Amino acid sequence: MAGKKETKTGILTLTLIALNVALFLIVFSAPETIRTGLFDRLSLSQGTALQLWRWITSMFLHASATHLFFNMIGLYFFGRLLEKEVKPQWFLSIYFVSGLLGGLAFILTSAVPVVGASGAIFGLMGAVMLLRPLEKVYVFLFPLPLGIVAALFIITEGFVAYYQPGFGNVAHIAHIGGIVTGSLFALSFNPAKALKGLFMLGLLVAVVIILYPVFGLLADIGQSILGIIDMVVGFFLYGAASLLSFLWR
Repeated sequence: MAGKKETKTGILTLTLIALNVALFLIVFSAPETIRTGLFDRLSLSQGTALQLWRWITSMFLHASATHLFFNMIGLYFFGRLLEKEVKPQWFLSIYFVSGLLGGLAFILTSAVPVVGASGAIFGLMGAVMLLRPLEKVYVFLFPLPLGIVAALFIITEGFVAYYQPGFGNVAHIAHIGGIVTGSLFALSFNPAKALKGLFMLGLLVAVVIILYPVFGLLADIGQSILGIIDMVVGFFLYGAASLLSFLWR
């Protein structure tokens, strides 16, 4: 295993997950009028870009339990792997700079407000896909090389960002910004290894293109399974948030 010696597996990843979940519970424990006000004050948009705190607060704010759930899955898988590879300062730099530049890419192309950690998480993926492209990860409940997973995301996000950038009310351009930023960090951190990873990623992209119907079927099955899990998680998250409603009385 290349990179630094690991002491506490995924401590930064788990801390970031805890912060995202905690803020979600606090925000969604509030009455609707207060919650709307919090989103107005903490989200990022073209008109509020000079209010500097929004660049950070928007990265920890999620619009729904589903939004939080899928982002935290990505953070858990990609974050833990990247922590094995780079020092804490690199990890945090990749996370926050990717989130910031992902947000910048979005507000340069859209006037609507943006929230969520996906730009930062795609930055982690962009870095780790070059440093550990053959690492096995479980996505949609199937074991796949990380490079295959990254290739699927790159092809899908690139296509959607180009043809339907606002599809599903998702900040697809922020995802692309995060991937590019994370990849550049990886090339700066370990150029030789990242270039080898880039070559391997190119081969895996070709495999995905050839076998896209197969991977698409696996993704559809996995999405269905995760959809059920998402409903269960949402039930508990919203339930936990309601228990904290006393904070606003």
